Amino acid sequence: MKFLGFGKEEETEVLENRKAGWDLASAKIKTSMFILAIVAEVALLLFLAKTYGLLGESVPVGDKIAVIDFNEAVTQKFVNKVIKQMEKVKKDKEYHEVLFIMNSPGGSPTASEELSAYLKDYIKDKNITMYVQAIAASGGYYIASAIKPLIANQNAIVGSIGVILPHYSIGKLADTIGIEEDDLSSGKYKKPLSLFRKVSDEERTYLQEQLLSPTYQNFIQAVADNREMEKEALLPYTEGKIFVANAKEIRGILVDEISVLYKVKKAIKKRLDKKVSFVNIMPSDEVGFFKDKIEFKFSLDSQFDEGLR
Repeated sequence: MKFLGFGKEEETEVLENRKAGWDLASAKIKTSMFILAIVAEVALLLFLAKTYGLLGESVPVGDKIAVIDFNEAVTQKFVNKVIKQMEKVKKDKEYHEVLFIMNSPGGSPTASEELSAYLKDYIKDKNITMYVQAIAASGGYYIASAIKPLIANQNAIVGSIGVILPHYSIGKLADTIGIEEDDLSSGKYKKPLSLFRKVSDEERTYLQEQLLSPTYQNFIQAVADNREMEKEALLPYTEGKIFVANAKEIRGILVDEISVLYKVKKAIKKRLDKKVSFVNIMPSDEVGFFKDKIEFKFSLDSQFDEGLR
């Protein structure tokens, strides 16, 4: 019997060829559908990541100004993060300079000194515009004073050049609920502070002379150097005093110019005489469950530097 004019062998070969063609077409369709599914899934993940800020803000191509919103307490961890991002900007030719927006109430003296020194060295490579938007107090002002001119919102709080070491005594509460301190230490001054008792006069004198006063003097000298003025001329504005930025008595002392953010950006554009994009270079905060996590550290061995502010 012949089929379609072919012999049996020819008929078998035709059918096998057709089946192979169908299998190949089917495989191509399945492969295409798989690739489309992968692409769609990746696109969905990218969309969700962008929606929740996991990828950060999109960075425009072309001439840019790096924006740093220093809106946290001054800690070594945050300062290291800022320096890391600024180092990336230094190497990127598309970034012409940095707009540093200060919004910090202060914090660690050592971290303040680290960033203050870094900013003064950084301007050898790229310009920095310093703008105090809401507050530059204590360590925040320590850092902001590193750059001149220091521009501020008229209602911003500046100053608070001083040092404090907070201490709380929960001895009575501990007695009530039956908690005792029973640590071991060697050396008379190894542990001059304890949550379970008040600071003695001897300990108070020791901490004042060995820690607070030297740190305070370093603070004053650093700001005086940053502001290019004699230390004695700065003293009337120290002692922990705070000021509203447009106070006449501090013009040219603690603050140089009064402005608002959009005018500061406008002035940068005018000075550069080109179209630039302002890009926030600080990484986005964690999102979802971890965004609002609470980190609680309880240590009987006082961490003096993080406690000073």
